[in-house]
Amino acid sequence: MNLATVTFLSQSLGRHVTYTAILPNPQAGRGPYPVLYQLHGASDDHSGWLRLSNLVRHVSALPLVVILPEGALSFWLNYSPHERYEDFLMNDLPAHVQATFPIRTGRAATAIGGLSMGGFGALRLGLKFPDRFISVWGHSSGLWRPDDLAKRWPGQPPADPQDADIYYWAEQAAAWVRTDPQRLPTLSFDCGTEDFLLPQNREFHRFLTEHGIPHQYLEHPGSHTWDYWDLHVKDALKQHARLLGISQGQ
Repeated sequence: MNLATVTFLSQSLGRHVTYTAILPNPQAGRGPYPVLYQLHGASDDHSGWLRLSNLVRHVSALPLVVILPEGALSFWLNYSPHERYEDFLMNDLPAHVQATFPIRTGRAATAIGGLSMGGFGALRLGLKFPDRFISVWGHSSGLWRPDDLAKRWPGQPPADPQDADIYYWAEQAAAWVRTDPQRLPTLSFDCGTEDFLLPQNREFHRFLTEHGIPHQYLEHPGSHTWDYWDLHVKDALKQHARLLGISQGQ
C-alpha cells in the first residue's frame, strides 16, 4: 500500500490540519476510486487506525482511498466558533482530497466509519447529511445525549446542544424515511458485549427501531479495545465495498 500524510490549511479551523491517506495498490485496479472517511476515537489522532490496527492490510486489495482525518477531541462537531470540525470534515477535507487524489465524487462513491468518538461522528453525520454518504458504520460508538456529552467536553459544552444530539438527527431521519425511504444511507453499528458503551448502543438501536429507521445493529464478544475494532472493521469494509460497487482485485 501507499501512504500519504498531508497537511493543509483548513478555513473552518483557521489553522493547518493533518490527515493520512491510504492509497490503493496498482493491482487493485485503476482510478478514480471511491473514498472512505475513517474517524478515530477520543484517545487517538489521525494515525490511530494506522498504528493500532491492521486497516492497511484489510484494504490492501480494494480499489479504495481511505482518508484518516484529525479530529482532536471534537466529537466531529462545530463546538465553538473556532473549533468547527464538522465543517472541516464535510467541506474543507473533501475539497482538498478531491484536488489531491484520484477519487470519485458524490454520494454513491463515499462512505464513512469510525470507532467510539468516531463512531458517534460517523453515525451522526450519516443521519444529518444523508445525501453525502452511501454507507455508514460505527464501532463501539459513544452515543451520548447532549447532557452526558457536555460532561465529557474538553472545557465547554457543545455550542448548539440540539445540533450535537444524535437523537435529534435520528428523529429528522425518521421523517425523511416516511417520505423518501431511499434517502438514508445504509446504517450499521456494533458494540462489544463487555464494552462500557453497550447500554448506549442498545438504547440507540431501540430508538431507531421504534422510529422505523432501517439499520443493522450487531453485538459481539469483546470490549473497548483495538483487538475488537481490528476484527470487526472487516465487517464494515465488506458493507462499504458492496455499496460502493467495488470488490477485491477489481
